[in-house]
Amino acid sequence: MRLTVPANYDESILPELKQLSVQEIYGRLNDDVVGGGRPSYMATPLHKPALASYITAIHANGLEFNYLMNSACLGNREWTKAFQKRLERELVWLEEQGVDTITVAAPLLLEIIKRRHPRLKVKVGIYAQVDTVKRAEYWDGLGADAINLASFSINRDFEKLQRIRAAVKADLVLIANHFCQPNCPYQVQHQNNHAHASGRDAKFLIDYPIMQCQHNRLRQPHLFIAAGWIRPEDIQAYEAIGYTTFKLLERNIPSEEIIKRATAYHNRRFEGNMAELLLSWGFKKAAPKASFSYLVRNFRPWHLGIGRARSLMDFMKGQGMMFPVPNGEAPIIIDSAAIPDNFLDHFRKGSCLDRSCAQCGYCAGIARKAVRIQPEFLAGVLPKYADLQESMLTGGMWD
Repeated sequence: MRLTVPANYDESILPELKQLSVQEIYGRLNDDVVGGGRPSYMATPLHKPALASYITAIHANGLEFNYLMNSACLGNREWTKAFQKRLERELVWLEEQGVDTITVAAPLLLEIIKRRHPRLKVKVGIYAQVDTVKRAEYWDGLGADAINLASFSINRDFEKLQRIRAAVKADLVLIANHFCQPNCPYQVQHQNNHAHASGRDAKFLIDYPIMQCQHNRLRQPHLFIAAGWIRPEDIQAYEAIGYTTFKLLERNIPSEEIIKRATAYHNRRFEGNMAELLLSWGFKKAAPKASFSYLVRNFRPWHLGIGRARSLMDFMKGQGMMFPVPNGEAPIIIDSAAIPDNFLDHFRKGSCLDRSCAQCGYCAGIARKAVRIQPEFLAGVLPKYADLQESMLTGGMWD
């Protein structure tokens, strides 16, 4: 098993990660020309000298660094001389620092990197939405060294996973702790929102898709189970069909949480609250190098006016989004002990995407035993979701 884990730029945890099946660390600057898969306000404030030092530390610990140029949309800037010149300068700099791999979502970028910088390996990001044999074969034919499959639609479709594995030579990567709704309806909007809120030309963003997804989960707890995550205990089921590389999320989490996630998958076992492996918020403390001033400066909530900006920031703080959880206690529990040992057997019968959750009831049955949400948390947060949605739909947020 090989793990690829996020960079939060804490060099002190690198030796421990090396002992936990970690092969690769992934990350990026927050102001490059391409942009990435997360808004700039969620990124760690980092300049080139700091990244260069971090890459040196990674290599000193026998690990590799994967730089993300995985924006889902380039805004047609890629056809301008200015973009191409900046792109080439950045690729030259990244290669000079010894970057091992570049992750992309655009075929054009893969072909440019392979032509101009053949030493670099190129990985296809999840935003390329590779979830069929034909898409995988296309990228494989372009020379991709590795492909992240679209975990929101494929992680529990064993028949399709086997067909893709048999069809391509490239390494295939599955995101093990992916937490999106299955075949999420907000997927395309979300990826493009993040593309335009990242990089050098980042635009203001209210993350409507993630707000809606969390709101849906809180009202429909079966979605906590139906999301396409892979339990540490089930890793061997994927290894048995040829999948040996697993990616862990998320980049803006504390160091101990990264270690906890890597340890769970390395040991192929986790006892406790599965939400601690899955959620990207709700921690007892913030990630290293994060700061309130950086968040405000890059989130730029003043676009909404002082009242609405304060309301939105309070909403985020109340759930531990970009902030430590207020009372130090996780409001959402997914009891790993209540998930049956044969959990995956149900999904071997065929893809869930072709079945109605309401008619099936499998995940709902498990959720009734495994998922617990603090009533006081729900009572406090659900009205805030309703208020935010109402203000967005009626236009009141911008009055």
